[in-house]
Amino acid sequence: MKPTDQNLKTLIVNHKKSIFWAFCITTVLVSGLSIFTLKINSELNILPLIIEARNHPEPQRTPDTFSEDFSSNASQGKLIYRGDSSFTFRYTKTPRKGHSFTGAYFPLENLSIDFSQYDRIEISVQTNKARRIPLNLSVQNKLETHQYVRNFIEVKKGQNSYSLKLKDFFTPTSWYDRNHVAQIEIPKQDFSKIEAISFESCHLLPDNIEDQYTVTRLYLKKNLNWTYLIIITVIILLISSLRVVLYGVVKKEKEVIHIPIKPVEFEKKDQEIENILVFLSENYNNPNLTLTDLSDEFGKPNNEISKKIKERTEKTFPQYINFLRVEEAKRILSGNDYKTIAEVGYLVGFNSPSNFIRVFKGEVGVSPKSFSES
Repeated sequence: MKPTDQNLKTLIVNHKKSIFWAFCITTVLVSGLSIFTLKINSELNILPLIIEARNHPEPQRTPDTFSEDFSSNASQGKLIYRGDSSFTFRYTKTPRKGHSFTGAYFPLENLSIDFSQYDRIEISVQTNKARRIPLNLSVQNKLETHQYVRNFIEVKKGQNSYSLKLKDFFTPTSWYDRNHVAQIEIPKQDFSKIEAISFESCHLLPDNIEDQYTVTRLYLKKNLNWTYLIIITVIILLISSLRVVLYGVVKKEKEVIHIPIKPVEFEKKDQEIENILVFLSENYNNPNLTLTDLSDEFGKPNNEISKKIKERTEKTFPQYINFLRVEEAKRILSGNDYKTIAEVGYLVGFNSPSNFIRVFKGEVGVSPKSFSES
């Protein structure tokens, strides 16, 4: 059997619909996988790596402690490992005069960790008395001495996790003075070649006080907010472009076409009822249409007009109006040229989606959605 034009149109529309939704689903899945992959590669847990450095064979450096000098009465520090995933730094600052400090350092030169690929360091630390903990990164430069950059973990009550932006790390003025180097002589820090990371004793504690803190989490992370925004924007543009290609920029305005009751059901002798039915076929999509409107239009009482409609259509005025609306809704739904079910309901004259669905199901036996899908 040769398909009708309407069937061909429906097949083409359904084909476009399948292409569009298949593209949308595929694009979202691929984008989701890309975001997931980026998320995984945007962070690196370096705490197990720096703790593992304690097992480096000689002559490689291993984690150790340091202080203001190597004398017997210098500040004392001790590294205590909590398995392979955390460590505690216990220390006592010397009571002698002068600037006293101690710290723990972890060598990185054999770990191939590129800090320049990340934006910040995220650290979780549980403190006892410490309130301001210096975190240092030893960087390479062209001088004989090693330069370091520093940031501070400003401990807050009830908070364990902190985020330190790499761009905020700085070299203390004391380092330039101690090494007799002008700041202009130092090249820009190369974060791709960090040789060591170190943690110092709290700067705010008085001397001769024992304290400790435990580091339980140390991550390098990259900010992907702009990347996520770009991916989402590209998804929207791709889907919108395909939508335009398949359906055009703007849908054509629907032309409401009434499918009238068979002519044999009307008698030519009653021109007045014919005029009434023609009026209804042209105005049924007005959600506010009432018998009073017909009365005003034809100069007849409501009950007389209602009677004429009942005699000719075997339906009451509300039933006949709903019949016209449902017939037109069926035509629109068959063409699949609409955005939503609610849009169809409003288009044919129903004042709410729920009313449209209820009436349509009563007339046809299935919901508008089921009718459209079939």
